[in-house]
Amino acid sequence: MLCPKCGYYSESEETVCPACGEILKHDSGFRSQGAQAIRQGKKAREAAKNRPASKKEDPEKNRRRRGASHATIEMPAVRDTRTNEETQFDNYTVPDTGRGQQRPSETFERRRRSVYDEEADGETAARYLAARDSGRNSRRGMVNWVKIFIITFVTLVVVLAGTRLVLDKTFWGNQNKARMWTLLNDTSIGKIVIRLMGDDISSSALWAVGDEKMNAGDVYGAIACFERAQAQDQKEGVVDVDGLLMLGNAYEAAGELDKASALYEAIYTETPSRTEAYVNHIRILQNSDDEKDLVKAGELMKTAYEKTGDTTFQTLRSDLLPAPPETSLIAAFYETKKTFSLTSYQGFDVYYTFDADVELPYGGTKYTKPITLDEGTYYLRAVAVDGELVSDELRATYKIIMPSPQAPQCNLAPNTYKTSQKVKLRPGKDNENDDDIVIYYTVDGSNPDSDSPIYHTGDQIQLANGWVTLKAVAVNKYRKVSNMLEVKYKIEANPKPKTAFSSEDAIGKLKINQTTQMEFQEMYGEGTPAGAVVMENFTTECRRFDYPWGYAVMNLSKKTWVLVEVSFHTTGTLAGPRKTQVGDQEKYVVDQYKDMLQVESKSGNRGLYSTDKGTGKIWVQEDDTKIIRYRYPVDTHWVQLEYHIGTNGLVDNIDLKYIP
Repeated sequence: MLCPKCGYYSESEETVCPACGEILKHDSGFRSQGAQAIRQGKKAREAAKNRPASKKEDPEKNRRRRGASHATIEMPAVRDTRTNEETQFDNYTVPDTGRGQQRPSETFERRRRSVYDEEADGETAARYLAARDSGRNSRRGMVNWVKIFIITFVTLVVVLAGTRLVLDKTFWGNQNKARMWTLLNDTSIGKIVIRLMGDDISSSALWAVGDEKMNAGDVYGAIACFERAQAQDQKEGVVDVDGLLMLGNAYEAAGELDKASALYEAIYTETPSRTEAYVNHIRILQNSDDEKDLVKAGELMKTAYEKTGDTTFQTLRSDLLPAPPETSLIAAFYETKKTFSLTSYQGFDVYYTFDADVELPYGGTKYTKPITLDEGTYYLRAVAVDGELVSDELRATYKIIMPSPQAPQCNLAPNTYKTSQKVKLRPGKDNENDDDIVIYYTVDGSNPDSDSPIYHTGDQIQLANGWVTLKAVAVNKYRKVSNMLEVKYKIEANPKPKTAFSSEDAIGKLKINQTTQMEFQEMYGEGTPAGAVVMENFTTECRRFDYPWGYAVMNLSKKTWVLVEVSFHTTGTLAGPRKTQVGDQEKYVVDQYKDMLQVESKSGNRGLYSTDKGTGKIWVQEDDTKIIRYRYPVDTHWVQLEYHIGTNGLVDNIDLKYIP
């Protein structure tokens, strides 16, 4: 159809004029078939296209028919491809009408249109249409490259930005980034691509892609993803236990067992309630050829059971390690000595100890024979050993507290008595029928011990005159000692008791630790120097001088030599205290000092007296000789007097000395 603005002919399906851009208004169907269609040459074109070649008219003939003088009328926006001869009719100019403008007459206009309509037929119409189409295509073929470049660049930027946004903000995008990272990260171009699309991949996406690669058999690719995910989680303070377990499995698949073990240990150390890490680490240790790893596996099973409470670990441990040893004696409280044995029903060696600080097995004692327990408390620990594998400990506590007898009793109440008295002893009420009770007693003032006299049932104990203290203890078959019986009596009978050895007793005019060497030598002569001697408890120099009757020892005290010991074995020159002398009988000497009438003990020793002011006792020597020894205290020191009794019962030496 023709454009109403510029007159350009366009196809019926076009809505905008290709020449000027005017909107074209299409008529209804009947107009396209009527006069309008004829005027626009539509039917003519169609007829020209469909007409047989024999019926086409000669264009030259049609040109002569039109005439040669016409006003020039230009068809806008339509290229004219006809020859000058063919266009001479179009150059006809209408004569000037005198109105200042030349216009074609109405008759001419109709004639021109008629002629054009006729020319639409045949080859002229065909050339016209071809020329028009060629012009339109020529205009359409002009390309604006700047505009195309800008559009392309903007489109590319938008696509890249959108792709980057999708890759960064969606889990699907992160997964794809992770996949590309594993594929391209080792290449230079790949690193550039990764930098462009962003290297910030979420750890969850890395864990997921690593799992994909594990399932696909790409172990090292999976390890790369897992390790990067682990590093990101550590940086953010996150612990993904499930992911770490996958990494451990990947290490195992790659044969990196040390890394896997360290990772599992880190997992159950930080998250002790997760059993998977324990199980995996135990599996690695059990598959090792080193027996020490089996020991570690057993220890880890114990730890896993304690941390998780899962009895499976306890069962596994029981299957791995030797069974604990067994004891024949149940842990309990006993009142008698006990003997027990230790056994391993599997035939393994057993080590035991009663020391809580000893490390088993090799810090203990290897069991070879039954063990006897005396009184006391015992904490038994024992293990069975199979090579490097050590069983759990057998633990048992034994308390052996043997019964103690009751304190013995006497038949004489404590009191003051005017006459000499004797007393009897008996076991306590609970031990009256015990045949194993032994009673030890003293009347010299000392505490009973194993060297004290033993009381025999029915015996009467003679009490000395004066203040007497009776002391007694009972001992049973377990060597348990009773509490002590202590009863005091005052016997006011004659004769009066003698006094104990004291500072008033001396040998001649000598004063021990006071008489100087010069004073002594003036009385008894210079003697024969015997050189330095060692004296009990002395720290300063001592020297001895021999005499025909015995010897004397001097000590340098504060730059002065003083007498610290004198000993004689003859009569005439020196005599003992209280007119005792060499050659006296044992009984005579004893009668000159205090004697509480205590009888000899089983060893032959006899206590004479024991108070805070001194002691007296007869000691039997290995050669059956005796020593009657008396002591009294001087400040923190002692002065000691000894009578040496020969086998004949006579005094053969008297000795007085100072003991620091």
